[in-house]
Amino acid sequence: MNSYDSPNPETAVGKVLLIGVTGGTGSHAVKGLLEQNVNDLRAITRKVDLERTSLSRLHHSGVELVEADLDDQDSLPAAFAGVAAVYCHATAPDAAKPDPREIARAERVAQAAKQANVNHFVYNSAGGVDRNSGIPHIEQKHQVEQVFKQANLPTTMLRACLFMEEFWKQYTRPSVLKGTFSFAVQPDRPLHLITTKDMGRVAAHVMKHRSQYVGQAIELAGDVLTPQQMAEAFSRVQDSPVVYKSIPPWIFLLLFRKPLFDLIQWYRQQGYQANVPALRQEFPGLLSTFEEFLEATNWANPELTYQDL
Repeated sequence: MNSYDSPNPETAVGKVLLIGVTGGTGSHAVKGLLEQNVNDLRAITRKVDLERTSLSRLHHSGVELVEADLDDQDSLPAAFAGVAAVYCHATAPDAAKPDPREIARAERVAQAAKQANVNHFVYNSAGGVDRNSGIPHIEQKHQVEQVFKQANLPTTMLRACLFMEEFWKQYTRPSVLKGTFSFAVQPDRPLHLITTKDMGRVAAHVMKHRSQYVGQAIELAGDVLTPQQMAEAFSRVQDSPVVYKSIPPWIFLLLFRKPLFDLIQWYRQQGYQANVPALRQEFPGLLSTFEEFLEATNWANPELTYQDL
């Protein structure tokens, strides 16, 4: 039985505290929450500065901004006051080389959430954390999951696959618009893809159906395509041919970027394993295909950049 067949109605979510949403990917997740009418939102930021574009956007979308610092335990109780649920997008910036502060910050967040009697804690984790990936930033996400579990928080882990927004970045999109999609994965190797906005949509859904998802861990993707199929999707949306070019992964070693080399090797040999057909049944209407994402973000417009998403 999927959640939409359940006799259990949606429940009111209450005030939701947002952690790690003032950057690019986190702000897109907030859009997904708002789109699903989870709108009593409060976001942590070190400093409420409405001159900062990302904070101004959150403010104008109705999100309450509160000053707190994940490195300062004493600053957190006020941010958690009156909070029913938490969406934790991150406790450190997302990077191939993990930030050593990520776990200590998670421990402070867990303590504050426990003291505030939060009734649902949704964490944006990473696909593969349960499979001994050997990839440092994925392994560290696993350690963060353990922090929240050991605190006996009522958690739901949303384990994200590869964000579609990554292909909007400067190292990929300009070349695609010119007709070449370059990536260091075999042309026929399936890649599991998710949008950050869909992370927010699904987070909203699991919060509304709390009793069904507390204690669950879900590897999350909205589409699964080979690079060759992705090139075909680019071609259709751009209305011009795009050719896939497979880059040898050893190039990343030559560039002294071993963390990226290791990640690419993981994509090539193991990678994400989300069950996309089952997820589409579980979360109907909440997950975007890659082509829907390209259309929705107006990919073919060369005037737009990642900052315009």
